[in-house]
Amino acid sequence: MGPRVSPRPAWRSLFSFLVVVNIYLAALAHAYAQLSDTALRNVPSGDDALNPHTGSLLSPILIPRVPGTPGSIAVQHHIVDFFARELPLWRLEWQNSTSRTPATGTTEIPFSNLIFTRDPPWTKGSGDVGRLALVAHYDSLYKPEGFIGASDSAAPCAILMQAARGIDAALTKKWEAMAESEDVGLGLDDDEKGIQILFLDGEEAWVTWSNTDSLYGARYVYL
Repeated sequence: MGPRVSPRPAWRSLFSFLVVVNIYLAALAHAYAQLSDTALRNVPSGDDALNPHTGSLLSPILIPRVPGTPGSIAVQHHIVDFFARELPLWRLEWQNSTSRTPATGTTEIPFSNLIFTRDPPWTKGSGDVGRLALVAHYDSLYKPEGFIGASDSAAPCAILMQAARGIDAALTKKWEAMAESEDVGLGLDDDEKGIQILFLDGEEAWVTWSNTDSLYGARYVYL
């Protein structure tokens, strides 16, 4: 069993990330409004969901998840089930590819990118919507065996899942208010934008990082 990287250092970035996301959402809902100290203190820390031992979002990802292995498939199901259960209005697209690697010879390894999209309801199917994209990769290193990759990139994936909850609630409230006021479809950039959260596969090198040994699934993402 190879060395396991402690997830604790990644926790230092959780609060900062959630603050940034909440500031962005506040800016969308109330352009140029200043956030009060009280509002900043109310930013959720996500301690329960992001606990490395018991957290409902993070702990299931803290396993070896090399592309094409049962660990990778388990993490895919964890992410997909979370959105299906808690954020059913997000649209899921699978982007699948295969590739050979220096470590696997002629064997084709499967890679799957998971892309979740939430657009304003009145633009559904338009294909012409500006979006904020938040991205992390969920695969872990092939070697050393048993490598967890807690900060690279299990914790960022869990952070994006946690952030999606707040984003969804804020956008739902914003868009419902716009629909009630009939202030929709006016081409206002800040109001017409959706959001995408991308969980990319095959970012890591299998032997040595290079232009050909890296970004196997991630390089094929298309939006």
